[in-house]
Amino acid sequence: MKQKRLVMQTIQAVLSRLRIVTMYLILFVGVPSSLQAAPFILSQPVALPAEVVTQLKSAQPGTGHRWQLVVFGFTHCKDICPMSLANLSILVKAAAVEQIDLGGVFVTVDPDRDSHAQLASYIQGFGSDIAYLRFEGETLAHFKATFGVEAVFFTKNAGNQSSYQVDHSTTAFLIDPAGRIRLIFDALEDAAQLAKLFRENRALFAS
Repeated sequence: MKQKRLVMQTIQAVLSRLRIVTMYLILFVGVPSSLQAAPFILSQPVALPAEVVTQLKSAQPGTGHRWQLVVFGFTHCKDICPMSLANLSILVKAAAVEQIDLGGVFVTVDPDRDSHAQLASYIQGFGSDIAYLRFEGETLAHFKATFGVEAVFFTKNAGNQSSYQVDHSTTAFLIDPAGRIRLIFDALEDAAQLAKLFRENRALFAS
């Protein structure tokens, strides 16, 4: 539990720093929006708790030495999640060109509507290297908390269990084969820069 709290605090500190820097650029520097997005490489990799590493590896069995891109979402998402997964698919292919073994993991924040069958069908169109994870209750809460991810449900109540909306972050994570967070990025905005990093920062993937 102590390790998990430390991981959560570290990720939250990094995300807070990213938000502060972004707001500074927008308000005071006036950097064009096209230049604001940038993957954040952690100077000190953050080791995930052992149970979280095991859960991530269970999404893609037999790929113990693989890097993983982790993104959160839900299958009823009309545009953000499909775009995020399309970017993950592009990044997996870009990594393969550089001989980097990389897979993507889509974690649903809405297990009440996202069955295993729905998730399997949903990710099928994004390539065989994109997998999914589905948790419920406290297991999901702990997994999201480890990554500092929150989801807000609108109009979900006893009388509406199917047509509600979900708001969640597009923050994604690059995890190394040892189960350490190496990089935090925006799944919508940072794909091009991350693909460039695959080409130009090979040292990251050798460490």
